[in-house]
Amino acid sequence: MKVWAYINPQTNILCCALFPEAVPSNVNAVELEVETPDDVILDNGVIRVKTADEKLAEAKQKAINELSQKATSYILQYYSDIKQRSDVSDKENAESYIAYRGLDTSSIRKDITSLVLSNTDFQTALNTLNQKYNPNNDQMISYWLSQVLKVAFRQYFIFLVKQEYASYIQQIQRATSLPLPNFEFKTPFPSLP
Repeated sequence: MKVWAYINPQTNILCCALFPEAVPSNVNAVELEVETPDDVILDNGVIRVKTADEKLAEAKQKAINELSQKATSYILQYYSDIKQRSDVSDKENAESYIAYRGLDTSSIRKDITSLVLSNTDFQTALNTLNQKYNPNNDQMISYWLSQVLKVAFRQYFIFLVKQEYASYIQQIQRATSLPLPNFEFKTPFPSLP
């Protein structure tokens, strides 16, 4: 598309007209061939078209900003900010109760980490913890083990989304031409009771 770019003498702002007749009569305009009027810039007093590298850098920054917002929205869609904060409290309460009952919280944390990282489903993981740390089937211990385990699964979801985000960022940063790919998060939220 052709545009006629000029500096508005009253506002000193770069303007683009789509027709030469739209340029004020007392102004010198530069005729440019562009994809979009956004491609026109004022560079040290010179009106010019952005280079391919400038367009790519701008598109990359925009894509990174949008991806950051997408990642946050994706996480919050499944795991609200309020729930994340209440999980911190639940985890502290659970670990306090478990320690009060004389169980080794460090060992429990390690086992939970192993279970979550090995993609064990929630119920199997909870059964494993109960067999090891709750042989008498105490309902309170089972409840608090369940709470700590749920927190771990939800926090692991965030970790996986962040990994996915980092992978997408690398792909954007490595891009050498436009258009940039569009990314959608695919990490599933864990199935929890």
